[in-house]
Amino acid sequence: ILRSSMGQRNCVNRPPIEAATVHSGQAAPASASGAAGSTKAQGQVQQAFAQQADWESVWDTVLEHKVVQDEYGSFLSGLTSEAGKILQVRTLLPLAKASYAAKPAGALPAKRAGILEGYKGFAAKKGIDWKGSAASLEQRGPAIWEAERAAIRRKVDMPDYYRACYEGPIHSYNCGNGEWSAAFDAPSAYLLVHLHHYPAVSPQEAFDALHEEFDQLALKHLGASMDRPLRCLDMGCGVGTSTFSTRRSLERAGHKGKLTGVDLSDYFITVAKHIQKEREQEFKGTIALEFLHGNALDVKNCGFEDGSLDLVMISEVTHEMPKAVSESLFKEAARVLAPGGVLGYLDLNPAQILKENQIGALVDRVATCNEPYFDQYLELDCAAAMEAAGFQVLEKTWPHHAKYSSLESCSLRILVAKKPVDLQLDAWTGSWALDRRENWPAYLEALGVPQAAWEEAEKSPDFHEYLVKEDSFFLDHRIPSRDKHMRYTAYLDDVWEVSAYQKPTAKEFSDEATEAKQTMWKHRWVKKPTIMETILGEFVGPGKDVSLQRELISLDEMKMTVNVLEKDTGKVLVGPCYTWMKRTGNAAPKSVVSELRERFNTGVSRSLEWRLKALDQAGNLVLENVDALSAAQAKDHVSPSNMMGAAMMVKGAVGFYKGNLPAWMESTKPAETLPPFMQTEGEWEVVPEPKGVGLVIAPWNAPALLCILPLMGMLAAGNLCVIKPSEAAPATSRLIARLIAKYFPDREVVVEEGGREIVQEIIGSPVDHILFTGGGEVAKKIMCLASQHLTPVSLELGGKNPCFVDAADSEQLALYVAEIIGTKSYFGGQFCQAQDYCLVHEKVFDEFVRLCEEKISALGEKRTIQLINATHAKRVKSLQEGMEHCARPEVSSVPEDCVQLTLFVEPPKDSAIMEQEIFGPLLPILRVTGEEEAMAFVVGRPKPLVAYCYSPNADAWALFRDKTSSGNLAVNCGPQRMQSNFNVGFGGVGDSGFGHSIWGKAAFDDYSHHKTVFKGKKFGGSVWGASPPPPKGAGKGK
Repeated sequence: ILRSSMGQRNCVNRPPIEAATVHSGQAAPASASGAAGSTKAQGQVQQAFAQQADWESVWDTVLEHKVVQDEYGSFLSGLTSEAGKILQVRTLLPLAKASYAAKPAGALPAKRAGILEGYKGFAAKKGIDWKGSAASLEQRGPAIWEAERAAIRRKVDMPDYYRACYEGPIHSYNCGNGEWSAAFDAPSAYLLVHLHHYPAVSPQEAFDALHEEFDQLALKHLGASMDRPLRCLDMGCGVGTSTFSTRRSLERAGHKGKLTGVDLSDYFITVAKHIQKEREQEFKGTIALEFLHGNALDVKNCGFEDGSLDLVMISEVTHEMPKAVSESLFKEAARVLAPGGVLGYLDLNPAQILKENQIGALVDRVATCNEPYFDQYLELDCAAAMEAAGFQVLEKTWPHHAKYSSLESCSLRILVAKKPVDLQLDAWTGSWALDRRENWPAYLEALGVPQAAWEEAEKSPDFHEYLVKEDSFFLDHRIPSRDKHMRYTAYLDDVWEVSAYQKPTAKEFSDEATEAKQTMWKHRWVKKPTIMETILGEFVGPGKDVSLQRELISLDEMKMTVNVLEKDTGKVLVGPCYTWMKRTGNAAPKSVVSELRERFNTGVSRSLEWRLKALDQAGNLVLENVDALSAAQAKDHVSPSNMMGAAMMVKGAVGFYKGNLPAWMESTKPAETLPPFMQTEGEWEVVPEPKGVGLVIAPWNAPALLCILPLMGMLAAGNLCVIKPSEAAPATSRLIARLIAKYFPDREVVVEEGGREIVQEIIGSPVDHILFTGGGEVAKKIMCLASQHLTPVSLELGGKNPCFVDAADSEQLALYVAEIIGTKSYFGGQFCQAQDYCLVHEKVFDEFVRLCEEKISALGEKRTIQLINATHAKRVKSLQEGMEHCARPEVSSVPEDCVQLTLFVEPPKDSAIMEQEIFGPLLPILRVTGEEEAMAFVVGRPKPLVAYCYSPNADAWALFRDKTSSGNLAVNCGPQRMQSNFNVGFGGVGDSGFGHSIWGKAAFDDYSHHKTVFKGKKFGGSVWGASPPPPKGAGKGK
C-alpha cells in the first residue's frame, strides 16, 4: 500500500511546525550472522509481514557448514551486516517465489486481499473511514471516471518495470497501478501507513506533521528564489498526497508560482484532479497546481526543459523501482532543475528496515509482489546516486527527532540536495567560521610564535564575514582569543597600500614587550570570481612575503592557502599551510552605517579633542597627497585637476574650524520671554549636539574637494561619516577610499564606492543627515529615499546662474569678459557656480559679444575642452543642436568627449539651451534694455545657486538684492570670491538646493541638532497639571 500515489481527502489547516533538527545518524551494525539485532517492525506494512519462520538460524547453520566456509568464508566475512542480510534475502527469494507459484492459483491473491482487509480494519479502529472514503469516490460511477481518465491520458511510453506493476500486482492489489480500487483506496491508505510516526495525534494530523516537516527541510534551501515565481514538480505524485502538502507549504512560506504533479498511472492522476477540485478552497491560490499524466523519467515530454525548475520533490516512489531506475530518476531531476534548484526526497529507510525486520519478512514483501523490486531498493545509496547525478547533498536525516533518536531507529529517511551553482561573486557573501587547519605549525614557526602557543593559535576560533565586488572585498574579521576585530575594504587591483594587519609580534602570544609594525599589502584576482590572493609584504621578516589565497570550493566551503615566499624570486620558503572555513550564514556583514552608529553611541565623537584631531586628519589627507589627488583627477578628466588651490582652501578651513570650534560647541543662553508672574526659577540653554552618522554624496566635477570640505563640517559637529564619492570619477574615488582608510584607521569615517544601489542602501540604513551635491533630478530621488526615514537633507545643486552685464566703459567690460570666459574655460563650465547665461545691456551688447568671441578665439586649441566623459559631452552637445546660426565662433568637429567653448547669441528663450542647466562650455547671451528687464527675466525663472550682477550702478545692485531670489548674489565678483569667507554660508534656494553645508559655522549648524534645554531650580508645573492658576488680575496693568 505504501506508494507516493497515496493521498488524503481532507487536510487540516493547522499552524506550521518547526523543521526537525538535522543529524547524520549512524546505523548500528547487525549481528555477525546478518540477523536482525531486534525485530521492532514499524507501521502496518512491516507488521503485516512480520510473522515469519526463523530463517536467521537456518542461515547461521548454512554459514557454519564446512563447504560454505571453504568456498566462501573469506568473502562472507568481509560483508557488512546490511550486505549480508541482502544476500540472505536474494538467496531465499527464488525459493519463496517458487513456493508461491506452486500454490493454487488463487492463494496469492487471497493473501493480498487478507492483508488489505487487515489494513482497513485497523484503519477503522484509528478513526480512518477508509471504506466510506473509497465508496464516495466509486459512487460517481464508472462511466464518469472512464470519461475523465480518457481526457487526461497522454501518449506516454510506459517502462517495462512499471507495466509489470500496472498490469500485474503491486502492494495488495492485483493490478495495483492500473485499477480504480487502488486509486480510490489511496487517500485513506496513506493516512494509515505513517500513523505510527505521530501516535499522539489524529491520522490526518500525523500525515500533515510528517509532510510539513519534509517540505520545510527542502524549502529552507530555496534561498533567494523567494523573490520570483517558482516552478516546482512532484515526481510520482499518485493521487496528489505529497503534492497538496507541498503546495500548502509553499504558500505558507510566501512563495508564488506553479506546482505540477506527474504520475504514470492515469487512474491515479484522474483521482488527483478530482480531489483537487474538491480541495481548491483550502489554498490561497498563490501557487497554481496542475496534474499531468506522464513519465517522471522523461518530464521533457511534459514540457519541462533543461534547467527550468526550482524545486523537485520525490516522495515514496523509489522503493517501487529497480535500483537503476531510481538512479535515472535522480538524473532526470538534475537535468530539469536550474542551478541552485532543490531536490527533496522522502522514502523508506533501508537502515531501519534491515536492522529491525526479519529475513523472511523482506523476502515475503518481494515474493508476494508487495514491492517487487524491494531487494534492489534496500541497497540503493541515495546520497551517492544523487551525487553521481550532479547534486550536492545538503541534508541526510529522518522525521520526528523527538520520537526517533537516530536514523536507523526510524522507518523513513529524508535527503535534501541542491544542483550546484556556478560560483559567482555573491557566493562569497555571508559569514564563515574556522573548520580546520593543516600544516599550521610551520606557518606559526615562520611568524615567530612561541611553540608553547602553537596549539592555542591553531585552534583559536576565527570568524570572517565577506562582501565581495568586482574590484574589492569587504571583510569583518574576528579572532576573539586575541581580542581582534577588524573591518576593512581591500581593493583587488594589485596596488601596494597600508595593510589593515600589523606585523605579528611575540607580544601577541606572550608577555614579551615588542612593538607592532605596520606592513603593506596588495590584492588581486587569481581566478575571478573564486580565487583571490593577498600578498603581505615582508610580513614575517625582511625579504619574506606572505601569500594568502582565498578559494571558494563550494557555496559552503572556503580554502585559504598560505605560503611564505622569497620576496625577489617568489620561491616558496614555508608552506603550503591551509585553513578551511565553513559557511555559518548567508547574511551580508553588518552595514557600515550600523557600525558607525554603534561607535557614535559610545560618545567617542562628542569631545573637543576628538573633533580637533579628526579635523587635522582630514586636512593632512589633502595636504600630504596633493600630487596624488591631482593625478587621479587628471586621469578622470576633471577640470581643473590640480589640487593645489583646493589644498590651500582646506588648510585655511582647518585653521578656521580649530580656532572657532570651542566657542561653537558652547551652549547659548537665550533670554526669558514669559511675563514674570508665569516664570519659574531656572535657566534656558541651547546645546549644539551631533546628529549621528552623516552621508556625503560627492559630485564628479570636484570629486576630492567636495568629499573633504563637507566632511570637515561633519567632523566639526561631532558626527561620524560615510563618504560616497562619484562613480564617474573612478580614479579619484578609489584614491579617496584608500586615503580615508589610512588617515581614519579607527573607521570614524568610511568610504562606500559604487552607484545608485549603494546610495539606496546607505540611505535606507538609515543615516542621520545627508548632503548631496549634484543635479536637480537626482536630488529629487535622494529626497524621495530620505523621506522614507524622515532623514534631514542638505542639497547643494546648481541651476542656470544668470549674469547681468550692465553698461560700462570698455576697460570694465573687458574685465567682465575675462572673468566670464576665463571661468568657463578653466572649469569647462562644469562648475555649479559658473555663469550659465548672460543678460547684457543693449548699449554694450555688440562690444561684449565681440570681446567674448576674441577671447575664445585667442584660446586656440584650448577652446576644445575635454569633459568628464563622452556621455556628459553628448548631453552638452545636444543643447547646441539647431543653434548653429547663432554660434560664435563657428563650431567644428571634435572628439566625442570634447566640446568647444562657444557663444550662442540671442538664442530662442524657449530653446533647450535656455531651459536646461548647461554645465558645460556653452554661453548663451541675451540682449536686455537694462537692469529692470534683466531682473524680471531672472525672477521669471527657477531660483539659481548664484546670480551675478556686473554693474557700476549701485541701483542695479540693490535691485538684484531686493527683487531677485538666489542662493547667493555676487555683485562685481566671480565665484572665487564667493567661496573665500568661512564666516558666511554657501547654499542654494528652491531649485538650486537648500542648507549651508559646505563650510564654516553654517555647516557646523547644519550638521548639528540645536537642543533646547530648560533647567528648573525647582519643579515648575503647567497650569493644566501641577501649577496653580495665576493670581486673579495677573498680567493686567503695567
